[in-house]
Amino acid sequence: MAEFTFKQQANTSLREKVTHDLREAILHGHLQPGSRIKEMEIAEQMGVSRGPIREAIRQLEREGLLLSVPYKETVVADLDADEVQNILMPIRFHIEWFVVKRYLDKLDDTFFSKQQGIIDEMREAVASGTKSRLVDLDILFHQSILEMAAERTVMLTWQSIVNQIRLHFSKNLPFYDLDHMEKDHQDLLNAFRTKDLELIQQAILNHLHSDDNLLCFTK
Repeated sequence: MAEFTFKQQANTSLREKVTHDLREAILHGHLQPGSRIKEMEIAEQMGVSRGPIREAIRQLEREGLLLSVPYKETVVADLDADEVQNILMPIRFHIEWFVVKRYLDKLDDTFFSKQQGIIDEMREAVASGTKSRLVDLDILFHQSILEMAAERTVMLTWQSIVNQIRLHFSKNLPFYDLDHMEKDHQDLLNAFRTKDLELIQQAILNHLHSDDNLLCFTK
């Protein structure tokens, strides 16, 4: 049996860089839902061959950001209100509520300080009008809650939906009253501070309902 060896990393690093740049272009609205992904054009702009572009497309299809129709075209994916309301939001609620219930003792000063710092950054982002930063901070706030869990299924589930949430979030953010974002998260954090599970559960539901109104708004 031939001795096992790892592949050289150059191509892998290039693929990851291409995937990252394409993902960021989608999530920051440079490529809108429904936009065609033109392999040759992107390859020329990036100065790479079409191979890494194809690999990036396959990865972003798995993440739910791209949709390919066999023998036709690849486009930036979209989510309708029904998918958001009946699939993504219930999943978000169940994993977040599970973690808070099970790891209530981890809601300590360190946790509160970290989350408060994120909210403070939200205030700064609102003041500066940095909308894309607000999306990142919203995701960071909720991911920091889920990262308390030892169960790997929690993060695997989150990772399977987070980019779809970001995609829809970015699409509809221009229609949202940004001043409410900081308050919505502050209200949720204040509920966490009480350690009252009934109050926390309702706060999570209220918060997701607020996100639901944002994510399901279609112009």
